[in-house]
Amino acid sequence: MKGRLMAPKKTTPKGTRAPGTPADTSIPLSTPRLERPGQIRPAGPDANPSGQQHSTQLTSSESLPGLLIQDLAPAVRESTSSDSLRPAENILEYALPPQERTLLPAVMTQGLRIYRGRIYAEVQYTSTGTVMVGWDDGAGTYRAMRPKEAHPSGPALHFDSQSNTWRVGEPPETGVLIESAAHRPAVSSQDTSQQTLAPLTQSNTPPVYIDTRHYVWDSATTHHHGYVVMHRKMRLDDSVGPRSHHAFRDDNGSFVSVERPAYPIDQPARLLSAWTDRDIWNLYGLQGTDITRFRTEAHSTGKKPQWARVRPDRMENVYLFDELRRWLGPDMDRDMFNRLLEHQKRTPAEWVKHLESVSLHRAPADQQSPLPQRSTTQTHVQESPLPRQPDPDISETRDTPATTYGDQRHYTWDLDKSNFHGYVEMQRKPGLDDSHGPLTQLAFREGAGLIVVKATDYSIHQETVLRPFWRDVDIWNLYRIEGPDIVRFRRDVALHQKPPDWVKQRKYPSRREKLIDYLRLWTNPDSPLKSREQVLARFQPYNLSVQQLAKLCKELSPTGQFKNLINDELPGWVRTHQERTRRVTNEKLFDPFLPEIHAEIIRLRNQGEGTSLLKASLTDPFFQGLLRISGFKRNKHNYLYRTDTPAMFKVDNRTPFEIARPAAMVPQAISARGATSEIPVSAMFSLKTAMGFANETMGIAGKGAHQPVSGTSTPPAQRIQFCYLLDTRNVEVVAGQDNRVYNPTRLERSPADGTTWFPSMKMEGHVSMSSIGFTSRRVWLVNSSMTRAATVEDIHLQALTRATGSDQNAVDAIEARTRAGELNRNEYDELIDDVATAGKRIIELPAGQDVFSNHIVFPPETITL
Repeated sequence: MKGRLMAPKKTTPKGTRAPGTPADTSIPLSTPRLERPGQIRPAGPDANPSGQQHSTQLTSSESLPGLLIQDLAPAVRESTSSDSLRPAENILEYALPPQERTLLPAVMTQGLRIYRGRIYAEVQYTSTGTVMVGWDDGAGTYRAMRPKEAHPSGPALHFDSQSNTWRVGEPPETGVLIESAAHRPAVSSQDTSQQTLAPLTQSNTPPVYIDTRHYVWDSATTHHHGYVVMHRKMRLDDSVGPRSHHAFRDDNGSFVSVERPAYPIDQPARLLSAWTDRDIWNLYGLQGTDITRFRTEAHSTGKKPQWARVRPDRMENVYLFDELRRWLGPDMDRDMFNRLLEHQKRTPAEWVKHLESVSLHRAPADQQSPLPQRSTTQTHVQESPLPRQPDPDISETRDTPATTYGDQRHYTWDLDKSNFHGYVEMQRKPGLDDSHGPLTQLAFREGAGLIVVKATDYSIHQETVLRPFWRDVDIWNLYRIEGPDIVRFRRDVALHQKPPDWVKQRKYPSRREKLIDYLRLWTNPDSPLKSREQVLARFQPYNLSVQQLAKLCKELSPTGQFKNLINDELPGWVRTHQERTRRVTNEKLFDPFLPEIHAEIIRLRNQGEGTSLLKASLTDPFFQGLLRISGFKRNKHNYLYRTDTPAMFKVDNRTPFEIARPAAMVPQAISARGATSEIPVSAMFSLKTAMGFANETMGIAGKGAHQPVSGTSTPPAQRIQFCYLLDTRNVEVVAGQDNRVYNPTRLERSPADGTTWFPSMKMEGHVSMSSIGFTSRRVWLVNSSMTRAATVEDIHLQALTRATGSDQNAVDAIEARTRAGELNRNEYDELIDDVATAGKRIIELPAGQDVFSNHIVFPPETITL
């Protein structure tokens, strides 16, 4: 089956006459002046703004101003006989002379050249030549023609795609669709096979300037797309130019003739409404159907068409910034957008390269809900309504689960290999297929682990156009958004200069940490982000509470400064507060900080590690005063201690009966110097951690004096360790983590020989005991399931009620089995349950939860009459 050919639309190419009109008379190509009647190419920089003579621009001579031609055409013979118009079978009779061929524009896709509305084809015969061609509806292809012909009379041509030339004769059966180059329709978004076609109007085609002496126009009428409609003056004929022109004014005020668009010129185009036709013409040199094609492809793909090339004389930032703004933020203030781009110090060539990768900003189609669904592709992101400034105090969201596919055990990564946006690049291990996860993944570091996240559409190794100094990891850390949401976030912030209302801050360990991260990001919108340490150092001298930090967040301006202030100036109330904290005469100044430090103490103890953000935020004299007001005291060794710790969990090998019989838990004597005022007893703030030690077979007494065990030595056969809950209310407790964080200078001065016994394990503290120990009413035994606890005194009395003979028979029997190495924990658990059944005091603990010392609430003492 032969290839189908598509005929052009029934429109006359620009610069040609319709069939039936007298043929035009052309002057030979050798004439040095090449201008149409009614058109003038002014001298000077307007004629060639780039300052270079392009190969497609024909030379002119000011010494011969009177010679004009209408079109580029081969020289004709002097004879005017009918023989000169006779059809010829020899294609060589239609070929242009070589010196004239070189004056044509470059060859386009499908082996064609277009100049002044005339079409020329590269024809392969014995050699390659150039002939003028016209479309023949009957043949369904191009035929060679002479410049004086109204209809082509020469041989039919077929296109050879391999050589990009035309040949005489019938085309081979390739099924290739041939179209008229003069009337090629805009490429459909679904037809990717033709997206590489060059535009009809190349950016290096010389402009056609209009001689304004022959035309009139209404200068008061401004059309949306920038067109000027010009009409030929009365009593002038076609010798001076066509009856009317659609034209654009160039940057020098001259009028350039362009094709008339297919849509109204007084309203925005349906596609790419942020662009006017003049914008596209001015930057790319496109007009007419090429502008339609540009709009269609850009709207469909969300990218700039590759065939649209920036004009050489527009390779300046002033033009390129305007184009990037149309792509990325058409509603954004022009000066603000330009300042964002100027910070990056890129060359025009680099911006042109960047233009190839930008994605189209999509305007909202309708009003959306305040919390729109996440978009999966950047080119379909919609704007949310104009946002309000969120309150950084209460705006937070729970950490959303990140992408979880791909077990990290199947990947390798290099934490030392850095990229600009803070991603960790994970590579799947060799030999594993897609069932183990994708070939590559991106992740952010979270503590000691990694959280896999989605990728954005820009490079992770370099800055972005919008908010270039913000890294993706900084945005993720504050808002826990990823991938396309980060792209949308950057775009919304650049547009509105505020945090968008669809994003909320994540849930933070502390309110102060959240506010510091907020200030870190939003006080540096147009400069490299400072580290958290630098932000803390900036605000530390002012001793600000979380309420005051929140007030600062609300007073930030879009530039990262505070309202009505410049540079790093802070509001006057901040400096006033600073003066009040230099010498505290009213202890009520500490009141706003007390809930914060109490929450921090509990968090650090229960984690067993970490640093104090509060300490780093305050001056040392003010912080030391806060420690004192919050309940910290210093013992004779200068260690910090508290007396408001409700309970501690202690592992011991002594049975509850051994403690209950003397009615006291006596501390084990140690040889090392302790950190407490009296004898130190090691205990834990976490019940789960303590029970882990208690469940170790054969005990842990042999592991060293720093283990949380004290008492008599464990008999060789005993396999049970007991977990006791100590009532430490109003008792000195030296917490290891408290001193590591709040009292580091004291630890640095400890004796180097290691004779000081200090709580060195995570979650460990030392209870200060006198030589007579704790009474049995302060010691509670926790059952093996960690759900109940009873005092050793009540457990002992409950065991005695089981006696059948001597009062000691039941107690001795249970202890004997324990000493013999029997794992008889269940007997002690049953005694605790019996105490509860008897209505005596019991501490009920939540099943399946990690219980810490601050969770313990003691039941009231029972009074027996």
